[in-house]
Order: sequence, then C-alpha cells, then structure tokens
Amino acid sequence: MAVYTYRARDPRGQLVIGVLEAETETGLIRALRGRGYTPVRISLGGVMPKERPARMMIGKRLARRIEKWTAPPVQLRDMLVLCTNLSSMISAGVPLMGALQVLAEQIANPTLRDAVREAAKMVAEGASFADGLARYPRIFSRLFVSMVRVGEMSGTMHDVLKDMASYMEQQEVLRQKLRGAMVYPAILAVAGTVVIIVIVTFVLPQFVEIFLRSGVELPVPTKIVYATGLFIKKYLFLLMFFFGAAITVFKVGFSTQKGRDLWGWLVLRIPLIGPLVRDVLVGRFTRTIGALLHAGVPLLQSLVILKDVLDNSVFANITQEVYDSAEKGQGVHRALMAHREFPRDVVYMISNGEESGAMSAMFSKVADFYESRVDFSVKELLSYIEPSFISILGVVVGTMMASVLLPMFDMIKTISR
Repeated sequence: MAVYTYRARDPRGQLVIGVLEAETETGLIRALRGRGYTPVRISLGGVMPKERPARMMIGKRLARRIEKWTAPPVQLRDMLVLCTNLSSMISAGVPLMGALQVLAEQIANPTLRDAVREAAKMVAEGASFADGLARYPRIFSRLFVSMVRVGEMSGTMHDVLKDMASYMEQQEVLRQKLRGAMVYPAILAVAGTVVIIVIVTFVLPQFVEIFLRSGVELPVPTKIVYATGLFIKKYLFLLMFFFGAAITVFKVGFSTQKGRDLWGWLVLRIPLIGPLVRDVLVGRFTRTIGALLHAGVPLLQSLVILKDVLDNSVFANITQEVYDSAEKGQGVHRALMAHREFPRDVVYMISNGEESGAMSAMFSKVADFYESRVDFSVKELLSYIEPSFISILGVVVGTMMASVLLPMFDMIKTISR
C-alpha cells in the first residue's frame, strides 16, 4: 500500500491536512469521502505519524511557550499598517495571496510577520483568509476576523480593511485622550507622595532632635507629623505587605463574575468619573456595532462579538439582553429602553434607525456625538481634578512646613531670651 498526503474539506468547510495509506489514489478518494471529506489536493508520499517520546513532546511544548513569552507584542501601529497597505494593494488589483506574501516581507514586527506568513500558507492551501487569522486570537480579535470573513464573502475586502483601520484608529485616539487625562494627576500624586515620605521619615526627625536638645516643646502639628513618620519608618515592610495583599485580594475578588459585576456597577456610580465612563462605553457600543453592520455582519452575530469587546460587565449584560430581544424580533431599542445607562435620545435615534433601515448610519452618528462628548467630558474632569490635587498638596505641604517652622520660631524665642 502507498502513503498519500492529502488536503481536504470537512463537512463544515474547514481545511484538513493528513497522511493516509491506500492502494490507489481512487481508493484514497473513496476513503476520504467515506469520512465526509471533500478532497482538494492529493500527492504521493509522506510519513505516517509515529508516537513521539514524551521528553521530545515536553521539550517542544516548553520551547513554544518560551517563544510566546519572549515574542514582542503587536502594537496598534502594526495593525494599522497591515490593514492600510493590504487594503490599498487589493483595491489596486493585487491578488490576496500576492499581497500577503509581499506584506509578510515588509512587516517589522516578527510576531505579526509570522502570523501573516502562516495565514498566507493557509490561503495557498485553499483555506479562507479569515480562517488563517482566527488561528491567532491574541493578535486578531474576533471583531477583526468576522469583518474579514464578511469582506471575503461579499468581495469588499479592501473596504472592510479600510473601515477596520479607521475603527482601530478612532478607538486608539479615545484611549489616548483618557490616558492623557490621567497623566498630570498621576504625576502630582506620585511626586507629592514621595516628597511627603522623604520629609516625614528623614528630614523632620533630624529637626526634632535639634528642637528636643534645645528644650523646645513640640507643637501639636509637629507631634502628629513626627509620630506618623516614626510609624511609617518602623512598620514600612508591614505596610508594604498589607498594601500588596490588598491589591491581590482586589484582583482575585474582581476576577470572579460577581466581582466584575460589582466593579462595573461601582465605576458607573463614581461622581465625575461615572458619567465619563458611561459616555465612553456608549460610544464604543455604537461605534463597534455600527462598523460591524456597515461591513455586512448580521445583527445577532454583531451583538455576540460586541459583548466580547465591552470591558464593563453592566454593558456586557445589557448587550446580552439586546441579543435576546433581537432574537425574538422585538428590536434593539426595546431592550435598551429598560436601562438608564443608555440615554433616551440614544434609544430614540436607534429606534429611528431600525424603522428606516439605516441602523449602521444611525449607530455611527450616535458614536460620533458621544466620542466628541467624551473629549469635552475629559476637559471638564481635568478642570475639577487639577485644582483639587493642587489644593490637597497645598494643605499637606503647608502642614509639613508648619511642623518645622513653628518649633523653629519657639527655639529662636528661647535663644533670644
């Protein structure tokens, strides 16, 4: 009997590659069809799989894990370059296979380059581009794969990739705005904390020794600050332990479903921050589902993908309710109307989009409005945070100065007498 290497499609359309023994090629085709496979390519030769030693398997698994840990992460700019260049090449008439081969040589990030090469190999073997990307869920999200799959089926790959690049860029701009809003307060908080700890634990005790030798009675502010510094200095490692334990408990607690639900609810109820988070999530909800519908992804499938994109459990649960409502034919706006997280004007606009059949355009309009509203909310939040931090630091620094200057004035009076 001869050994053949085959490539075939299973009943679900997935590509299957294997090695099989058969007397003739016709016998092999008959055997594959008996399994429900549709042969794509058959070639004579191959090696039947043998049982590998356990040590070899463990070594290869360890090597693969180490390679994953040390591989550089794929940045947003890498994905934007991939989407933009691939869209341009396909719109210029370059076949998908050729475009992938060219881009695989140009991509600088080795992790993304290897993924694109493997996807190109699968395309050459008869698989779809979306199936090749789906093998790398850490690089290509479910949203990305679904939009590419729709682009392949509809023949609008270049438009889908262009829309995907625009979507990722908009989301990154939004993230950068939020990060930028927290940079200044974070710098103030860290710098202020470091200065206070240094003064309380190192500077002030040296002055206190001088005051005590001079027979000066320490005022109340100095006693409080001095006692605080001694406590921190004496129990520093214990405080660090409790701080680390609190962070660990926090992470473990909020990693459970109940913890995520509680955290999602709490974040939306924090004064000043809650409304900003709500606007961000409403914008992400409408932007994502609008992009999916525009690409041709069915509504129910779009809602399933959207649930994975939202990182707030409250909005994820709302999305599930919207899915249940849409599956029953009741529409999206009916489910949203029952939740106060979505303002009435958003629900009204979505309802008009459903009635007019222009849901994608209406979702995009809502997203545009809320993304611009987030920009305004960030500036408004900063207008509250900056003076608040400065006032708090002013009070703390004033207390530090008073704890040093008050006994110093008393010492000067004592010396002058």
